[in-house]
Amino acid sequence: MTVPLTGLRILDFTHLIPGPLATLHLADMGAQVLKIVSKARPDAKNMQPPFLPGNEISASAAYLGRNKRSMYLNLKDSRAQKIVQKLIMHYDIVIEQFRPGTMAKLGLDYETLCQVNPGLIYCSISSYGQTGPQAQRAGHDINYLARSGIMSYAGPKGEVPISPGAFIADTASGTTNAIIGILAAVIGRNKTGQGQYIDISLTDGMIALNNVYAASTLIDGQIPDHENTIFNGGSLYGYYETKDGKHMSVGSLEPQFSTVFFETIGRPDLISPAGIMPANSAEVKKQIRDIFLRKTRDEWTEIFRRVDVCVEPVLTVREALNNQQIKERGMVVDVDLPQGGKIRQPALPIKFSTYKPKYKKIGVPAGADTRTVLQELGYNEEQIAEMEKTGLFD
Repeated sequence: MTVPLTGLRILDFTHLIPGPLATLHLADMGAQVLKIVSKARPDAKNMQPPFLPGNEISASAAYLGRNKRSMYLNLKDSRAQKIVQKLIMHYDIVIEQFRPGTMAKLGLDYETLCQVNPGLIYCSISSYGQTGPQAQRAGHDINYLARSGIMSYAGPKGEVPISPGAFIADTASGTTNAIIGILAAVIGRNKTGQGQYIDISLTDGMIALNNVYAASTLIDGQIPDHENTIFNGGSLYGYYETKDGKHMSVGSLEPQFSTVFFETIGRPDLISPAGIMPANSAEVKKQIRDIFLRKTRDEWTEIFRRVDVCVEPVLTVREALNNQQIKERGMVVDVDLPQGGKIRQPALPIKFSTYKPKYKKIGVPAGADTRTVLQELGYNEEQIAEMEKTGLFD
């Protein structure tokens, strides 16, 4: 069995979601990941319940830390720079998620470290990128969605934009682009022997995810608005409440789907050559809403199970995780706990023909591998004890 990323060794200075999820996927694909942790700057995700009994770790940390090692290091201590320089002779990919300029102040920026290892691949993830007037501003997922323009046409007219709940910018922009950038740089290094620096902006990524509308606006200057496009409420495409207060999603865009959709809900008279975007969309949508309110979500699910028209129920997270399709795809896996027993976690969402990921261990408590890593670098017990005593791990 071929392990895709055998030989890649990553030094992880990230926190929250974007970087940790990127290194999780890379670790699941065979990369060796060492997470550098600061006692003085606890990661918010590690403090969120529920906590695993006997493991001193939250469920999210147990997931995002899977297949990784963890080491304490006070990066503000000048001795940390020497240790990191030793580490990058073995871990020749760095991923960090501090504000621009922070790693330079610590003497751990790309320009400094590539002098030690010219093959170093160094990826920085930040809110707005390493350059530009916004570079030093703090941000969260909701801000990147807002700054990208996406939220200006999301949701119904006259209503406040609704946060989607999922970390779209963090994951679809930060995580995904970091993985793509790192693996592209690895391919480049295999050809030239040279590493390089990768600048990932969460906002840049969301601009790219604006794809269809951004491309159109750049050509004709027209900007999308609430409920004026096929995909944001300007057509029949959307969500409809059911009798029990739940919802169904209707994506019957093409004529072959919309025709069968209207036949299935008993309204063939509503079939239009325009498909799901007839001239009287508002009136037709109102009638569809009334029809969906006559049955429960599960009743509609059973009705639409018999036809292929892009109509599906809105599931809760628990329902989604226990759905037969997700089970069949192996998207929930059992991972061993150190003290025995297992815990269920989301799986790697990439399927290989010659590789099945090994979920060796849940995330370890912060700093659990500090002593082992230092011993591998050649430090003895006396030196490590002195480091601990003098605050290098704080």
